[in-house]
Formats: sequence, structure tokens, C-alpha cells
Amino acid sequence: MDNPLSKLALDYWYHVLMVVGIVVFLAAGAGLLPTFPTAPTALISLGVFFIGLGEWINHPLQTALIPATASFPSGVISGHPRSPKILGIAFDILGLALICVGLYKFLA
Repeated sequence: MDNPLSKLALDYWYHVLMVVGIVVFLAAGAGLLPTFPTAPTALISLGVFFIGLGEWINHPLQTALIPATASFPSGVISGHPRSPKILGIAFDILGLALICVGLYKFLA
């Protein structure tokens, strides 16, 4: 039986944030973290997930063709530079708000 996490590509930090957020959310909901209060832990972990989702949207794959010059052959360059989108920024703000509310409830 294959491990489902073995096929999970965690190549970028925002993917890791999403996975960590979901794992902590599920662990808190299942009662596996008894020393932490459930509601604030769930809010903070959801906030981390939404920040990861927002940054995934804000880092789309971009590909460009490089023309050949006398000293450099032609080729293709690709990467994930940050390109802010409205939806990505909205998820970032939602995530930050959830983290702030979770920390307030955790410390209150």
C-alpha cells in the first residue's frame, strides 16, 4: 500500500504552509492536541492554510522564451515569481485575520 504523502510535492514554502495548516487543524479537531485549546488552534491553523493558498495563487508558473544571441543559445526559462492577484491577496488577508483572532482567543 502506497503512502499518499509520498506523492505530495512540497516544492515551495506555501505548499508546506497549506499541508501544515490542514494537519494541525485535523489534529486539533480530533483531540490529538489536548494541551492546546481547540478553537484558537483551529483558527490559527486555518489562517496558516489560507495564507499558503493565497501565496500559491500569487506565485503562478510563468514561462518565457529566450531568443538566441551570438553568445547564448535560445531556450525556455520558467519560474514562480510573485505576481499578486486580488483573490490571492484576499486569502492572505483572511488568513492573517484568522491568525490574529486565534491568537487573541488563545491569549485571552
